[in-house]
Amino acid sequence: MPAKKKDDLPSDIKRIGIRLRNIRKNRGYSNSDEFAYAYGLNRSQYGKYEAGSEDMRISSLVKTLEKIKVPLNEFFNEEYDSIGI
Repeated sequence: MPAKKKDDLPSDIKRIGIRLRNIRKNRGYSNSDEFAYAYGLNRSQYGKYEAGSEDMRISSLVKTLEKIKVPLNEFFNEEYDSIGI
C-alpha cells in the first residue's frame, strides 16, 4: 500500500494542526521550534503535527495537550469547529 500524501490526510488531521498553530500563536510564539522547546515537545515531530503533514496518534495528542496545559474539551471547542479547510 503506497504512503499517503499530505493531500490524502483527513481534514481533521489538518484542522488539529491549525488548532495547535493557533494556540502557539496566541501564546506569543512565532515559530513551532521555540514553542516545542518551551513545552518539552519533540521539535521535529511537533512541527509536522502543526503543519498537518503527519497523522497524529490520539495518545500523542493527549500527551501534547497535557504538556501545553490545554484540556481536551477546550481543544475541541467552537474554535476548532469553525476552522475551515
